[in-house]
Amino acid sequence: MTLEPPSVAHAVAIPVLLYHSVADEPAVGQEPFTVTPKLFAEHVAAIADAGLTAVTISELVASLRGDRPLVAHTVAVTFDDAFANTQLAAERLREAGVPSTIYVQTNRIGLRDGPSVEALRELAAAGAEIGAHTVSHPYLDSIPRALAAREIAESRSVLEQHLGRRVETFAYPHGAYDRHVRAAVIAAGHTSAAAVKNAFSHPLDDPFAIARWTVMHDTSAERLALVLKGRGLPLAWTKERRRTRAARRVRRMRRHVASLQHRVTGAGPS
Repeated sequence: MTLEPPSVAHAVAIPVLLYHSVADEPAVGQEPFTVTPKLFAEHVAAIADAGLTAVTISELVASLRGDRPLVAHTVAVTFDDAFANTQLAAERLREAGVPSTIYVQTNRIGLRDGPSVEALRELAAAGAEIGAHTVSHPYLDSIPRALAAREIAESRSVLEQHLGRRVETFAYPHGAYDRHVRAAVIAAGHTSAAAVKNAFSHPLDDPFAIARWTVMHDTSAERLALVLKGRGLPLAWTKERRRTRAARRVRRMRRHVASLQHRVTGAGPS
């Protein structure tokens, strides 16, 4: 995909960063997505020094809808899943004047490496935006629609009970969604949703599929600084890409085969 020229991208590109865990020792399966505290400190400094206006996802979406002015040179920082270390990472950002939006997988709440209810309440009280991220983190576009709708609605309900406040934003696990999943997010009462896309958001982005860029374990502060300048990524596309549809078909076929195997043998896939 051709990148926008720097002068064009800088004028309209909105970097929305996606972090997962911030730790010296990654959890199993989280190795590619775990940033060390030392590197994260460099990232926080780069974000603070970029001269951008930092907003939450709901604030960004309000601007995209015209409910508040869209400030030039905006950035948003998000976390997916919610780990025990997310609270400290969000605090480091807040100390630098950067708010964050934290999407919580609710069956992680109370686990050893997950957030406690008290931690989530403290984050919300300190100004972090808390969003829903399903109960169990499935590919929502590859499971039965009723189950997907339940994952979406129940995660929101659980968070609202814990926090005593409305939860209005959602993030698609794995960035996977289709029009039915998007509709279920709206039906559950959310006013925005975050996708992935590894591209810049922009003024014409879909409020229910906000483009984000995944920060990886080896993302240098220099690479991040380039993205914060509105360079090095494409602008988010408006139509679903062919490879996205192909990946969804593969996941659905695998799920179908696993279901048949279970019916025949009485056991799930190994």
